[in-house]
Amino acid sequence: MTDLSRFEEFAEALEMIDDEEMRFEYIIDLGRQYERENPFPEAWKTDEHLMHGCMSKVWIVDDVDDSGCHHFRGHSDAIIVNGLVGMMTDAFSGLTGAELQTITVDHVRRLNLGALTTQRQVGMMAMLKHLQKLGRGNGAMAGTGDHDDRS
Repeated sequence: MTDLSRFEEFAEALEMIDDEEMRFEYIIDLGRQYERENPFPEAWKTDEHLMHGCMSKVWIVDDVDDSGCHHFRGHSDAIIVNGLVGMMTDAFSGLTGAELQTITVDHVRRLNLGALTTQRQVGMMAMLKHLQKLGRGNGAMAGTGDHDDRS
């Protein structure tokens, strides 16, 4: 069974925010909190981890544990995008490759991010596709050991 509890927390929090400006503030705050709790080493900001399909620079690493679950870490050079990266990587970490393939654009739409620019919405879809690609084993950063502190 796919555990999307963290995703549900984000979706429910965003559903509760009616004001678009407040929604952006929530995402920015998420990005700041994510950065404090999950600092992204400069050494990981390489072309190998650079995600394509987003106007901002986005790096994502994937660590696969012994049970086959993927644990993502990400970073962006843009503050609001960093919040979106944190939301997506946090929401979908802990899933197996097969579970990641069941995530659809409807999940991303459920985050109620309609106020984002079209380019950022396209970037969110590209991020989902990128996580799914990593879930299929293309470009996984297995065994780095540097970020196995997820619980």
